[in-house]
Amino acid sequence: MKTLNLSGELISDEWAEVYSWFGYETGYFYPGMIRNAVASLEAGEELVLEINSVGGDVDAAGEIYSVLAKCGNPTRAEIQSLAASAASYCILACDRVEISLAAQMMIHCASCAGRGNAEDHRWMAGMLETTDETILNVYCARCGEDKREELKKLMEAETFLSANKALELGLVDAIIGQTEENQAERLVASITNNIVRAMRTLPDIRELADKRAKQKDDLLAEITAAKQRYHI
Repeated sequence: MKTLNLSGELISDEWAEVYSWFGYETGYFYPGMIRNAVASLEAGEELVLEINSVGGDVDAAGEIYSVLAKCGNPTRAEIQSLAASAASYCILACDRVEISLAAQMMIHCASCAGRGNAEDHRWMAGMLETTDETILNVYCARCGEDKREELKKLMEAETFLSANKALELGLVDAIIGQTEENQAERLVASITNNIVRAMRTLPDIRELADKRAKQKDDLLAEITAAKQRYHI
C-alpha cells in the first residue's frame, strides 16, 4: 500500500514549480504528485489518498480525476478533516471514498475573478456554467442521476456536508471506523492538526511568479556582465 497525503491547496503543476522555486514544499498538492504515485505502484498495490484540503484549481482537479479514473491499481481516498470545492470531486474517481466522522465535504458552484467588457463577462458566465455542469456530472457519476437536482441545489447553496450526509448522498462509501475493526486507531488523529493542514496558507502566486522572473532577469544580467568583464 502506498499512502499520499494531499493537504492544503490544490494547484497546477506550473504553480507548484514556482512555489518550489522559493522553497515552499508544503501547504499544497498538484496533479504531478498523483501521476508520480500512480506510476510508482507495483502490480496490485493500493494507492491511499489522505485528504485535508480547501480545494483550489478546477483544471488541476479534473486532471487528478482523470489520472485516478484510468489507474489500473486499487485506489482509496480518506477524508480526514475537509474535502472542499475542487478537492471534493477530484477524489471521486477512486474505487472507494471514506470519510472520518469528524470530517466534512463542501460542494459549491465554480467561481473566478475577472475583468473586461460586457462580452467578456458573458463569456465568463458561460464558462462557469459549463464548469458547474462538468462538476455536477462527476458528482452524479458517483451518486446516481436521481440525485442530480438535489446535488445542484446543494452546489448553488455552497453546502458543507457532514459525514453522515455525504454518505446518504453517495459521495462517500463509508464513514471511517463504522465499518472497520480499527475504529479507535482511525479516529484518534488530531482533528485540529488536520484542519490546519487543510487551510490555504500559501503566498500569492502572482507575486512569487513576478519575483522569480526578476530573479532570473537579475541572474542573466550578472552572467552577461561577467562575460563582458572577462571577455567571454
